[in-house]
Amino acid sequence: MDLRKASLLLISGLIYTVFYKAVIGFVPFVSNIVFLRNILSVLLLLSSLSIIIFIFYFLKESPVLNSKIKISLQLIFFFTCILILLGLPIGLQPQNRIFRNFIFEAARLLNSFSILMFFIFFIKIISIESIRKPIKLAIWGFSIGLVLGLVSFGYYMNFLITGTEVIPFPPLQYLAIIVFLFTYIVVTYFLIQFRKLLNNV
Repeated sequence: MDLRKASLLLISGLIYTVFYKAVIGFVPFVSNIVFLRNILSVLLLLSSLSIIIFIFYFLKESPVLNSKIKISLQLIFFFTCILILLGLPIGLQPQNRIFRNFIFEAARLLNSFSILMFFIFFIKIISIESIRKPIKLAIWGFSIGLVLGLVSFGYYMNFLITGTEVIPFPPLQYLAIIVFLFTYIVVTYFLIQFRKLLNNV
């Protein structure tokens, strides 16, 4: 395994994540089949491991990284590990499940912020336009996604405090789907361009 193979593994993980979201969102009966739902969820957790593997080899094989980039990558590594652990299909008492969901949502928000910081710091040391273009798009995607994530977290906090579940403003839900797809597409595009760069090194 090297960085080039790790980037291909991450591309596969991103594609599966989009597939998982599409299945859960557009084929609702899948969620009612416990075995199938658990299989898809375990595969999603395994796809998340591709992020950890990519970061490991990125830190190992990239000599040009400065301290800010390294810290942002380490934070992504840390929060991704938390998300994987919290995503394990383990039965919990209702009160523990609420606490776990709170930590999960907070970790996901912080992870998005760490990824955004990585791209902001990384673009400063990259001069190749084929790499800079998807990074710029990713920065926009994660910036908007982070704002939407804060709004979603606000809704969740309101539920925890008041016990009242508020349905998000419908256009925000559609915007979140668009931003999710856009972000995953541009990150995949970045990884493809990044692999081409590695091939030329």
